[in-house]
Amino acid sequence: MSNLIFSYLVYIVYFLGMGLVSSGIVLMPFNIMRYSAILLTGLILFISGTIFNEIVINKKKLSFVEITKLIIVSLSLAIGIGMISGGISHFKESPRYVSYLIPTGIIISLISFTIKNNYKLNKQSKIILAIAVLIIAVVVHSSLSYFASSMLGNGGDIFNNMNNMDNMH
Repeated sequence: MSNLIFSYLVYIVYFLGMGLVSSGIVLMPFNIMRYSAILLTGLILFISGTIFNEIVINKKKLSFVEITKLIIVSLSLAIGIGMISGGISHFKESPRYVSYLIPTGIIISLISFTIKNNYKLNKQSKIILAIAVLIIAVVVHSSLSYFASSMLGNGGDIFNNMNNMDNMH
């Protein structure tokens, strides 16, 4: 029973942290102080879940160096995934920003995932993967940039609706 509760709590912390990271990253241009605090809270939650999962649930004995590596790689993984998910969720609010955010998130999250899960690739596989992910990132950026330029002046509907609601009172 305790394993169920601990595992459930770790998932809540992971996903809540990830949601806050996503929001913090993508909405930061609208209010730096507010969304930096949300981003930081999300990163702390995500790291807490990661450490708790590895040390308490999986009972791994990690050295200081291994814990430091786990924290750094988990932070970069959370940021990369947050860039992708937050960008997808809030493309209309900041399309040009998101056109850079999502492809950068793809690159960061793939590198972090590879390191975190200790994938060992030979030189040829590394080169092929690097070229493939760069091509994907360029295509995603180009596509999003195209859509962003066609939307110019039409972004920010969430914030415009909030302003319209304020004017109604």
